[in-house]
Amino acid sequence: MRDPAFGLIIACLAAGPVTAEESAAEVIQSFGLVGTWSVDCKRDPNQACTSNGCGARMTYIVPPSGSPTIRNVIGTFSPGQVRTFISTIYAATRIAADKIKFVSVQDPPASVAAVWWRQPGEPWEVVLLKVGDKYRTFSAHREDKKKFDVEEGFYVRPPPPPPPAKTYDELPTKWDRTQQQAPLFEKCSD
Repeated sequence: MRDPAFGLIIACLAAGPVTAEESAAEVIQSFGLVGTWSVDCKRDPNQACTSNGCGARMTYIVPPSGSPTIRNVIGTFSPGQVRTFISTIYAATRIAADKIKFVSVQDPPASVAAVWWRQPGEPWEVVLLKVGDKYRTFSAHREDKKKFDVEEGFYVRPPPPPPPAKTYDELPTKWDRTQQQAPLFEKCSD
């Protein structure tokens, strides 16, 4: 009499090898994100911002152990003073040859006080689109889809608050897709 487990073993072997799911670190590495990226690598975040904008860098870090992180450094109007924000990537998956999706949470402190902007502790889902040797944000929203930054490659913003308010005290319920496309990021030499 043949053992019933024998049939299960044969069925599993016939199904083919089981492949392990890539870790967030492996996805970030295989997509080529490890390193420092910027919209303009020539613009130094340590230099004072001008009317044309500020220098900024986004560095994807994959440590030997632990979760990958994103370090954002953005210039200010005071030379040598920068704002730095760290986010931890908790999950990442490749969704196409040219797209990855990851979920990250920004560590304190808050980057912008506006209620509709990303805040520490909020899980955000981001999809990056590879364009040649560059990438752009294809979508970015809070995991519950109540806050948005980018949709289908274009920035999304709340409409102006109703008068007499000058800012939103509560989270807006309506969002408008702008005509401004999310910029391409280039890899900076480290």
